[in-house]
Amino acid sequence: MATRVGQVLLPVVDQGGLMVVADLAGRGLVAGAVIVEPVDAGLGDAIAVAQALSATGRLVMAVDEEGGTVQRLHELLGNLPSARRMVDSPPDEVRTMVRRHAEAMAGLGFTVALAPVLDVGGGPGIGSRSFSDDPAVVATYGEAFAQGVRDAGLTPVAKHFPGHGRASVDSHEDLPVTPPIDDLRSVDLLPWESLPEEMAVMVGHLSVPGLTDGVAASLSAAAVTGLLRGDMGFTGPVMSDDLSMGAITDDMDVPEAAVTSLFAGVDLLIVGPVSNVVPVAWALVGALDDGRLSADRLNDAVRGVLALRGVDPCGLVR
Repeated sequence: MATRVGQVLLPVVDQGGLMVVADLAGRGLVAGAVIVEPVDAGLGDAIAVAQALSATGRLVMAVDEEGGTVQRLHELLGNLPSARRMVDSPPDEVRTMVRRHAEAMAGLGFTVALAPVLDVGGGPGIGSRSFSDDPAVVATYGEAFAQGVRDAGLTPVAKHFPGHGRASVDSHEDLPVTPPIDDLRSVDLLPWESLPEEMAVMVGHLSVPGLTDGVAASLSAAAVTGLLRGDMGFTGPVMSDDLSMGAITDDMDVPEAAVTSLFAGVDLLIVGPVSNVVPVAWALVGALDDGRLSADRLNDAVRGVLALRGVDPCGLVR
């Protein structure tokens, strides 16, 4: 049970925190990590140690490397232009530029790029992270970015489903409200209709009138299982945005949010600081024991995460 629960947990750490991740991974208690600054030239070695100690095979090593204002590796790899500036170049040039950058990421040991941003519009918290206010432009350049990541052997993660670009506030601070779902269908959801294969999706902390009943999409079965999986037919891995963000923690603690998100259909839970791993794990075990979560839902999530990692599920025996 502990090993299966661990495979849906992804803490956020800096380079020094990878030592803790390596210890947890050695006991099968995490699926990997999201790495943030500060980092230095020893980052590749620190990632390699965590991978070597993992008891459950290849770990997710993920990083927000969008370009512009959101890139954690700029001191090591140099800068990428923002999404809003990328559209000044043809899509094939963007694909090549991103491939070269992602190859350098792969050289450090990263397996997942938390990009591209498919949000339509540059509302609070997004700004130049969005390619455009035009969904067709977002779709074209989002695909070029994703293909560049894939060309380098990494998995791209499209975000923030179902669309943060026209939401009311920054989800780092509070729970944003988007336009109603019917409005999203005609604008914000268009770039999500033809996602490239071998891609994952990050669900945002977004209240969608007419869909999520006042809660975040990342906690909503209507958004994840109904809209993304059902209506849009997405079959790949689904991860939450960071559950320690203000949009979530203003109303509930991270362990409670993790239970709710997994129940909603999310596979991989970004749980914030590594200190959250144990409390979240115990909350998930408790929810399995009292019936709020089914073993089948956990197993489906684990299969999705292992597919993202390229790990044979037959290797998980506990």
